[in-house]
Amino acid sequence: MQNDIQNVIDKIKVVTLLHQPFFGTGASKLEWSVDNDLTQTACTNGKFIKFNSDFLMSLDQPKRIGLTVHEVMHVYGKHHLRRGNRDPELWNIATDFQINLCIQDAIDAEKQRRGGVSCMELPEGALLDDKYRGMSAEDIYSTLEQQPPHINHRKTGSCDGDGDGPTSGSCSGDKPTAGNKAGTTSDIGQSWGDVIDSPAGSAAEIADEEQEIEVMVEQAHNLAKSRGKSFGAAEALVSSYKKPTVDWRSVIRAMMQSISKVDYTYQRPHKYGHHIMSSVGAFIPDYHRENVGEIVLAIDTSASVTWDEVQQYLGECQSIMEELQPAKVHIVQCDARVQHVDTFEMGQPLSIDKVHGRGGTNFQPVFDWVDNEMDTKPMALVYLTDGYAPAPSVPDYPVYWAVTSEEQGHLFGEVVSVNISQ
Repeated sequence: MQNDIQNVIDKIKVVTLLHQPFFGTGASKLEWSVDNDLTQTACTNGKFIKFNSDFLMSLDQPKRIGLTVHEVMHVYGKHHLRRGNRDPELWNIATDFQINLCIQDAIDAEKQRRGGVSCMELPEGALLDDKYRGMSAEDIYSTLEQQPPHINHRKTGSCDGDGDGPTSGSCSGDKPTAGNKAGTTSDIGQSWGDVIDSPAGSAAEIADEEQEIEVMVEQAHNLAKSRGKSFGAAEALVSSYKKPTVDWRSVIRAMMQSISKVDYTYQRPHKYGHHIMSSVGAFIPDYHRENVGEIVLAIDTSASVTWDEVQQYLGECQSIMEELQPAKVHIVQCDARVQHVDTFEMGQPLSIDKVHGRGGTNFQPVFDWVDNEMDTKPMALVYLTDGYAPAPSVPDYPVYWAVTSEEQGHLFGEVVSVNISQ
């Protein structure tokens, strides 16, 4: 039996590399293991693919490859690193809707190349809906939260990673039985093959894992492209991982300085330059920077933004505020709602004693707070976030986004990529 299973796994890898090399690269690099106590059909935490051997052997070849590619796409999309405090069942459904569209596109592209034939197939009842095309998993999750599907939560069995709960690598449910071989089910379809959280804990470990995934995706794309077997969704994923790295401190500083007004005065000479030109009778006027009004520093306090990131971000903002001298600085902590607000007068050091929140992510409450609680419009609002939430309504004051992930395309205003560890 063990030899039969290994032969099946080897064939999956070979056929996928041959016809779908973008996915085959990931399938070959991930560790495979059998777990007959597994509650779902298969699952991944970014390092392994675990599967129930009875379920795998019950599938025909195209569906076996479809299941494998499904798990690979969870890894390529970093879904095991992005859940935060979201409900694990609903997160799995949201990510399935996103990646199944990508897989279907790859199937269609292969059929065009091979005269209507594809090596893989999505199962009947797979979560597939074109209305989610172009949406991030986070946006799909937010949509599903508004109209939650009925989910069949299963309580027995386990698929343990390196922990003992959904946040540390396990998922619960019934063992597959005849006629009930999928994982989570709902009134919108069937979820087969789950994603569980990475055991990576620290920001540095997560950053290392993200880099490993990006390298793997780049290698997969290069192989597929060299064989003429790439497709649109693969190109888009690779492009999202290729954004240039910039010094976010200097960019934030430049953006913030642009809101202050600089004027010249002839009442006194320039502090440094006047003595150089005075010998030829020239007068160099000094300049002064007008005090700006009130500034809002919003902080995304969902689980994805760490305490260390918040502290370093505030340290950089402190230096900038010392130059700008705003009348007031409001630090607004918000996850799915505004959790805490600190207000600092001109010259006061910016400091907070703790992070308030750690729920989901919603940007709109900060902008509602500005409208309802501030007497005047802020000169600017700067938002530190991972970007994983729908864009809020566009206000009539400048907004700057300091984003710690690649999820940026949907945001208005000025956006800068932030890598706090650099």
